[in-house]
Amino acid sequence: MEEKARRQANRPNLPGYITIKDAAKTLGIASRTVYDYVTDGRLPSIQAGKTILIPIDELEKFKRGISGRPRTYIPAWRISPENNRLLTTSIFVHIKANEKAKLNKRLEEIRQKKQHLFPATIARYLIEDDARPEEVQILLVWRSSVMPDEATRQQELAAFQQELADVLDWQNARYSSGTVLMHA
Repeated sequence: MEEKARRQANRPNLPGYITIKDAAKTLGIASRTVYDYVTDGRLPSIQAGKTILIPIDELEKFKRGISGRPRTYIPAWRISPENNRLLTTSIFVHIKANEKAKLNKRLEEIRQKKQHLFPATIARYLIEDDARPEEVQILLVWRSSVMPDEATRQQELAAFQQELADVLDWQNARYSSGTVLMHA
């Protein structure tokens, strides 16, 4: 423990710069990925002793780009077989007054901790409505062949609602469910 404290005390602290580890936390990615960005020249840096530092203003401007391979084709429409339909749950809920920043922070914490994954969903979206920025839509997409029973789904949703009870107005939320007719 003393060794760690000594290393931290010797770490350069230059105003306007951030370490790779701290940059990774800011971007929500692995330190190794940030190091690769620096090595590839995508993120400017300086070296102070054995520590690589990234200018904070450059980090704020940094765009990661898309992950994975870009599609080379547009997928065709599909219709799921009768025994394996896609089912949706949509929830429209208002953000409590002056709580948007807190909601965004909480969503990032949920993402980082890998919480509220709604088992058996194939897609989960939280959508900010451009026309109504005070409202978010929660869209869950399930495969009917592996969808949990109603009690399990309600239990998962209740835990999610509890987590966000101080920032979202669940009392006035609107719920709907449906069957996907065609998808890509």
